[in-house]
Amino acid sequence: MDRFGKGILLAAGLGCAIALGHARAGGLVELAFDLDDFSAPLTIDNRFWPLVPGRRVVYFEVSDDECIVNDVVVTDQVKDDFGGDYTGLTARVVADAEWLDEDCDGGRDVLLEDTFDWYAQDDAGNVWYFGEDTTEFLYDDDGNPIGSTTEGSWEAGVDGAIAGLIMLADPGPGLFYRQEFYEDVAEDAARIIGIDRRVSIGLGDFSGCLVTKEWTPLSPGTIEHKHYCPDVGLVLIDEFGGGKPVAVEAVDLGLP
Repeated sequence: MDRFGKGILLAAGLGCAIALGHARAGGLVELAFDLDDFSAPLTIDNRFWPLVPGRRVVYFEVSDDECIVNDVVVTDQVKDDFGGDYTGLTARVVADAEWLDEDCDGGRDVLLEDTFDWYAQDDAGNVWYFGEDTTEFLYDDDGNPIGSTTEGSWEAGVDGAIAGLIMLADPGPGLFYRQEFYEDVAEDAARIIGIDRRVSIGLGDFSGCLVTKEWTPLSPGTIEHKHYCPDVGLVLIDEFGGGKPVAVEAVDLGLP
């Protein structure tokens, strides 16, 4: 899953499981996908991950050697051609373009990745993730384009891929869950490590926020702490991977 990223969730490597209802004591959250639980899948109004069509959010990342701009747009487009267990589902399409900002001034100079993510909300208020169509653009050392790759793309119901959860309807401390599963391609997971937190970024101060630790066994040693705030969504990502930590901060939340 890109960063601004169920049949039965697999428990391998994640410890003992708790079947929901609503799990409150900590543990792996497992939900079985049932199309009957999605009477209004395009209404995604979870307070920590609201996806209103037309909203555009911009994130800015500064590291030692480059600056990256991410444009995230909740489109009015839908995906409704899922197969397998997900036949009949309609999901919201969210577009995410990642740009190299050569002068670190907020510019979109070189397109690095173009992704379309698919989300839907069940009747309980859980937001599910059904895959992504992603294209990474490749360049030589002189910045000349040399091709592209769709490695990392996956779709729930295809080749054994399973939908995951992006945000719980009733998040509680210690709960953890798979966000996606396509073996050896997409295996992200998350654990809730903080609730009712305060977060400060350049745009202001936010209270009542949720903090998750997110990781994948495909990149050992790399983790992200993501900060989601009520009625706003994702505002800050702290990335840790063995070097100097990197912050990815919302610089435009697309709010009125």
